[in-house]
Amino acid sequence: MKKWMVLLFAVGLGACSGLNKNTVSYHMNKYDTAKYYVVAGEGSTKEAAAQNALENLRREIVQNAPSAAQQGVVNDLVANSEVEKVWRDKDAKAKHFYALAVLRRDNAHQILAPQLDQTDASLAGLADQFATPAEPLADLRIAYRMQPLITRRQALDEAYQYLSPSRAGYKPEVFNPYKTALKEKLAAVLVGVDVEGKESNVLVTYVVDAINKMGLGVVDMSDPDKVLTVEIKTDVDGYNSPKVKGLVWVSSSAAVSLIDNTRGTTFSRFNVYERAGTTRAADSLRRSMQGAGEQAAKQIATRLEAYLNTK
Repeated sequence: MKKWMVLLFAVGLGACSGLNKNTVSYHMNKYDTAKYYVVAGEGSTKEAAAQNALENLRREIVQNAPSAAQQGVVNDLVANSEVEKVWRDKDAKAKHFYALAVLRRDNAHQILAPQLDQTDASLAGLADQFATPAEPLADLRIAYRMQPLITRRQALDEAYQYLSPSRAGYKPEVFNPYKTALKEKLAAVLVGVDVEGKESNVLVTYVVDAINKMGLGVVDMSDPDKVLTVEIKTDVDGYNSPKVKGLVWVSSSAAVSLIDNTRGTTFSRFNVYERAGTTRAADSLRRSMQGAGEQAAKQIATRLEAYLNTK
């Protein structure tokens, strides 16, 4: 029996002596990952290794929570990190050092949670201003004020989740209703689209997509609940190139009017124009109308948003 105990002790001692305490993984394994966020660095001096570890910690947070970097919280997170371990690589011929930058997860949450709560409080204050019963345009103005706060809230939560061992979000039951309200208030603003003229079907797609990307609802012109109308009249013209034989040029244009149905007023008018030349008239027409459609869609989105934000 004693022989077996001696043998087991010898095996255990051999296993312990076989551990390479010079490696990054050996030192990182000493930290409870549920409590600590640990990132390694290296350099030719202790100072360089420590600085590299902090830079790597910053880089990893930015890579995994890129939106948070735009909210100014990454600097605070790095400032609350510490370089707790620096050691020399004994296997390297030249001087080479490793370091570990350590951020306590509870410290990270203490930095992020108050800012998340403050953003939720601001969203709650705006949500309380929605009209009862709903007034699409008035409510939309409030919704637009909510948008940057929701963007900030999502960015902060992105960092919170990344630095949480469970990857759980911060109070989603509080935040989700505000996201839902924003979508609903945007979608409640119904926009009728009326496009007439030559080859207008190509242009319609660009306009509808632009309005949908704004979050507004697109409805048929017969819908009595529409609050805005986009009227477009298209025209095309074609002619052969005087310089290049076989080249057919087509010009497409669109006259756009933006109307507030609640007031019965036109608040914006503009024209777009595009020309394209190919060897086939059909291709020239399609390309020129696509170009006109892209221009019209961009201006419609910009002018609609400007009007709705200031109305």
